[in-house]
Amino acid sequence: MRKILLFIIVSIFTTIATYAQNYNPSPQLSIGVNAGVAVGTVSTYYPAASELTLKLTYPIAHSPASFTFSTGYTFYSSNQGYDAGYSYGGFGFDYYSGGYSSGPVASFIPVMAGVKIYVAKRLFVKGEAGASFNVNTYPQDYTGKTTAFIYSPGAGYTLPLGYSRKNSFDFSLAYENRVEPGGGYTQVTFGAAFNFGL
Repeated sequence: MRKILLFIIVSIFTTIATYAQNYNPSPQLSIGVNAGVAVGTVSTYYPAASELTLKLTYPIAHSPASFTFSTGYTFYSSNQGYDAGYSYGGFGFDYYSGGYSSGPVASFIPVMAGVKIYVAKRLFVKGEAGASFNVNTYPQDYTGKTTAFIYSPGAGYTLPLGYSRKNSFDFSLAYENRVEPGGGYTQVTFGAAFNFGL
């Protein structure tokens, strides 16, 4: 059993080392959108989550690893749903016009740093951690903490675009947890991001 485990470990590191010799990408700026499903305690009240993301990826020379720095906007929609639009009336009815919205939404801005590592030519694993800031109307809304620790491990696949391959799409699956007493805000999320080569 030990020999098999040793063989697997050596094979993985050999693959990474071989790939690293020819891997020297440029820095990238990414804009993405994530769709999530809440898990744990929060899922009872806020079952759906979505994110807009902005990320800078800075590669480590001659390595399959890169440093990442990201921020964005995360929101959890309540089980009552969320609605927004424009309404008006007239023709004998009381006149009203303007925008409207309804339904509780818990909103946060995460700021994280992490590492992205290609374990095969286009397949990567990643891990990020940082702080999540409560940006709801009142700081006590939806959470016991205005600022909380957040972490997110995940994996994904990169699809290069064009001959130079400086631009690409990333498709990823990740787990994200804003740590708070009672379980915090936790989601499993599927993301798509467009990467611009810098």
